[in-house]
Amino acid sequence: MNTRVDMTHKNTNAQQGFTLIELVMVLVVISLLSYSGISLFTSQSVYAGYVAKDVLISQSLLAQQVALGSSGIANPVSLTVSVNSDDDWVFAIQKTGVTNPDPVIVESSGNGMQVDSVNFSSGDSQTFTWTNTASLSDAASHTVRFTGQNNFRVCFSPQGYVYESSVVCP
Repeated sequence: MNTRVDMTHKNTNAQQGFTLIELVMVLVVISLLSYSGISLFTSQSVYAGYVAKDVLISQSLLAQQVALGSSGIANPVSLTVSVNSDDDWVFAIQKTGVTNPDPVIVESSGNGMQVDSVNFSSGDSQTFTWTNTASLSDAASHTVRFTGQNNFRVCFSPQGYVYESSVVCP
């Protein structure tokens, strides 16, 4: 007996979409991901001090490098740390006779800033100045603390080095 199998016949019982359980599971996973992602936007105060610490260190290193790069010129480089009228932190590098970069503004999100144990509020500022040998012009140590849910401390050494510290600055 000779039997032939028709290969062109398609299975009419093939699945044509997703089951209800698969769709519900996708919705559950998306809901969990969006719930965990919302916390990144609702708690900016946790990250404000961290971002400000990193900006202060990077701006300070830039000021020190500019001062060292122009060592033949007795023209100091300054970094001013201030609090503007919106209570945001402002970091501005200045050097006379050159085009200065725009100030970097970091939202404080209700956190505080202290410079040498003095609480800063709107309108307060402190200027750190590097000489052409890349050391601080006042030859003193300074401490900048960002306080809030997390605390961050940045130390300025008289030699001009700037670094993060978890303990009291020397």
